[in-house]
Amino acid sequence: MDQKCEGCTSCVKNCPTKAIRVHNGKAMIKDDYCIDCGECIRSCEHHAKSVLTENIDVINNYKYSIALLPPSFYGQFSKRINPEQISYALKGVGFFQVWDAALGAEVLNKATRAYLNREDEVLISSSCPVIVRLVQLLYPELIKHLSPFKAPVEIVAQAARYKIKKEYSVDDSDIGVFFITPCPAKRTAIENPLGLKESNIDGAIGVDVIYHQVITRLDNLEDLRRISLDREIPYNGIRWARSSGESELLDREDTLSVDGIHNVIEILEELDRGNLANIKYLELVACQPGCVGGVLNVKNPFMAKFNIELLLEKNKEIEGRNHNLCDYNIELDYFFKKKKIKPLDEDLLCAMKKLTKLEEVSKELPGLDCAACGAPDCRTLAEDIVGGLADKSNCVFILRKQIGDLADEMSRLTHTLPPVMQRKNRE
Repeated sequence: MDQKCEGCTSCVKNCPTKAIRVHNGKAMIKDDYCIDCGECIRSCEHHAKSVLTENIDVINNYKYSIALLPPSFYGQFSKRINPEQISYALKGVGFFQVWDAALGAEVLNKATRAYLNREDEVLISSSCPVIVRLVQLLYPELIKHLSPFKAPVEIVAQAARYKIKKEYSVDDSDIGVFFITPCPAKRTAIENPLGLKESNIDGAIGVDVIYHQVITRLDNLEDLRRISLDREIPYNGIRWARSSGESELLDREDTLSVDGIHNVIEILEELDRGNLANIKYLELVACQPGCVGGVLNVKNPFMAKFNIELLLEKNKEIEGRNHNLCDYNIELDYFFKKKKIKPLDEDLLCAMKKLTKLEEVSKELPGLDCAACGAPDCRTLAEDIVGGLADKSNCVFILRKQIGDLADEMSRLTHTLPPVMQRKNRE
């Protein structure tokens, strides 16, 4: 949060995990509850929230720098610009090689097909780190349903590292792998990897950071048609740029695609209640209409989706590769675990006392969950009060009652004579 914050509580109301509070006129985030979905950035009219990603200059620290492109990156460009030209421009920026995360999507698709054929449980795609964190935080009982594979970008990052080390006989320290990220969650997944001991990616550069350098280089080229590519574009994997792309590749009747974090929560509620009969696979993505809707992208998400559709239609005759799963490391280092939340107090006895106090305060609050106090609901305000972050008077209804009681007391006092005058009246 920065000084632009006006304390309007829009982010508070839109946060799906109740991670944001507004106290003393400024918004603050409780890291324990944040899943990096970017809804606060999307809903802030004052542009007070931003994502800190790497500067492009960081690639100069490595002899061999690799750009990992998300499928959604291609949606940032019109149909006159193709993947070959985009790769050319990125090499002009300073990258040694350009790889597609869509390659990992195709590999993961094959692995998921095999998994669904041998397992009976409902499977939730774990490719979107926001969804994984959401399940870990709010639905730990559903963790067992998460797909047990690495995210596509991690699969490709590891493959790219291995290939460069083998071909050029260099150490890991000479190789810098950078993901061109459309959202904050994928940057966080590098620093705090999910299901991995360590990420294979060295950093994340926002789409909004690198886009203008790419488009400027393309605009300055005299003839884009002369550019040829030294790699094969995984067009099937590029489908993952928009919602339902993953389900399309699985080509099964028992898959369900849902985009938008609040829509996802509704579906997880249904799964938790056992109401998803005949559904075997859930493709869940936090942004609408898919990764093209990431908050770090520069194009309108629906225009970006349109650009992806044009790209796929133009190259629909290109057949996808039959990947050998043995060529890629897709297994997690360990399975996902429930997200740990800080207790009310590190001391168990103090925590129990605070919990009792929290219940007492909750009963005193109106239970209207209006968010006017700066907390998403009354229960959360009670937690903040017990934690010393807020006061009961933050609740406008309690404050109004306190002011009313004070006004009544002042009125009573204005009609009360001083003790000396009272004695004179008795005489």
